[in-house]
Amino acid sequence: MDSVSRIHRRFSLTLINPSSPRTSLIISLACIGAIAYIVNADLLLIPVTLGVALLLFRIDYLFLKDHPVAKLSKVYHTNAFALMLWIAVLVVSILLAMLGSNDTLLIEGMVFAVALRLCIFTSVFGSSLKRSLMIAPIVPIAILLILLPYYTMVQMLDIPTLATSITVMGIAIAWCRMADRSGRPGVESTFRLLQAYLLAWTERDARLMERIMESKAEQSTVITKIFAFKRGSSFDGSNTNTSDDMYDMLMLPDVHPGPFYPVGGSNLPYDIYARHSATVAVMHGISDHSSNLPSREEVERFLDSLAEYSVVEQGYTCTKPVTIQVNSARVTGIALGRVALLLLSSTRGMDDLPRSVRDAVEQYTLGQGFKDLLIVDTHNCMGDDLSDEEINDMIDACKRTLRALTDMEQYGFRVGVAKTKYEGDDIGPVGMSVIALLLDGVGNSSVDNGDGLLILWVDANNAVEGLSMYIEQEIKALVSELGLSIRDIVLCTSDTHYTSGRARNRMGYFPLGSVTSRDELRSIFTELSRSAINSASNTMYELRVSKADVKIMGDEQFRHYSYALDKAMSLTKRSIMASMMVFIVMMLSTFL
Repeated sequence: MDSVSRIHRRFSLTLINPSSPRTSLIISLACIGAIAYIVNADLLLIPVTLGVALLLFRIDYLFLKDHPVAKLSKVYHTNAFALMLWIAVLVVSILLAMLGSNDTLLIEGMVFAVALRLCIFTSVFGSSLKRSLMIAPIVPIAILLILLPYYTMVQMLDIPTLATSITVMGIAIAWCRMADRSGRPGVESTFRLLQAYLLAWTERDARLMERIMESKAEQSTVITKIFAFKRGSSFDGSNTNTSDDMYDMLMLPDVHPGPFYPVGGSNLPYDIYARHSATVAVMHGISDHSSNLPSREEVERFLDSLAEYSVVEQGYTCTKPVTIQVNSARVTGIALGRVALLLLSSTRGMDDLPRSVRDAVEQYTLGQGFKDLLIVDTHNCMGDDLSDEEINDMIDACKRTLRALTDMEQYGFRVGVAKTKYEGDDIGPVGMSVIALLLDGVGNSSVDNGDGLLILWVDANNAVEGLSMYIEQEIKALVSELGLSIRDIVLCTSDTHYTSGRARNRMGYFPLGSVTSRDELRSIFTELSRSAINSASNTMYELRVSKADVKIMGDEQFRHYSYALDKAMSLTKRSIMASMMVFIVMMLSTFL
């Protein structure tokens, strides 16, 4: 499992908190009521305690509000967890009573609540340890003072209780110190990294996260390949054109959309579209999170670079598209002049393809007479990383496709495009588009009536399993109705991370088709395909290559983050186990 996968595995921990601050507040007040009931407090004291607790929650916030992560909602979540832990200890007390013990573990439960508040205030909120030690006891001690007479509390303070309390607080303090330093030397403060993440994820404030990531980023030269289709009515193989010519651009950046919204290049497809509105589709290349742009500054530098490019190839002809499948690996390819375009997908599903695929295929391309190659990871089906065998199948399918394209005859072609800005929880702000690439002879005897390529593109992060096959089959039915029989239809997503953070699931995002129904997607793509086919006009293609010197995140800092999180989790588990052992010893002592 790579560093990014290990980090992503920890994401589910951010979903533990209740779904809303109101829920946490209700839980907190219910726990206080339960504590009052368990200790047989005067009924008249319960509403007083609840009112004081509400006031003290606000005081918690006032003490912590100068820390960027501190929000009243997080204070409610913290108290809900702390008071539930207190209740859990009291439940153990009730079970002990059934076994003959007369001790009520009220003080112990309070201390566990204080310890948890201390750990959360220090790690999540960013409060100093000294300050957290002053704030953490306020709410639990105040609740206890209201519910119980002073002399009753004094009677509970025996040697086992005091020893347990001191040990539990010692473990909490040790955890705060050690967990914060767990990532050194790669990560100076694990808690600061956590706070930066929470600020970006929950508050949409990416400044601290971007400063951390950019400080650890590495300089790199990245390449963006652009197919610019110049459409008009007068192309006949010469450079003459009319004033009605239009440019439509298919972009393939060598950077990855990530890491998560709104940090860095997480909304890269939209950023490109906003700067270059002629862009029809921003494709996902063979790249992973190591190629993320770490900050808005680097995104702007990358966008500026797109205005400067060299033209590698121009032409008016292309081959018929070819689709080759090797086991679960499927590759659809087409050659425009001496430039090959490969669209890679898997019927089993996959995440980002490894760079080894691109390296192997690019090296092979040199011997096939092509001048350049664009390899697209269609990113259109949920699934695990490909196995070594499946990666080899993908490389084999690419090579077979290139061999098939090498000697194929080329024809004039037309391009039509259609797009819409449909947006949803599983679709980003660029929306959806269709690129129809039709050979001039489609519909007559000069070329087989089925030659053409439809690229269905959506600004989304992957797609639910089976959706791409369903949509592609539905569009085939449409083109058949139009008197065509285009066989090569491919659904592609941009892998935007704009939609991340909206889903309370282990992935952290909604893949295409998980919110927007497949029938609605079918309807939209059907209309877009019809419009794209009907608008197709004579075309000249131009392959542009742009280079940018920017900072990318690289593999190293992901390894540092992964190491820090893994070590912090290990320390957390050991601290919890130590606290449980102390608690067990204390319980056993009640029977001695």
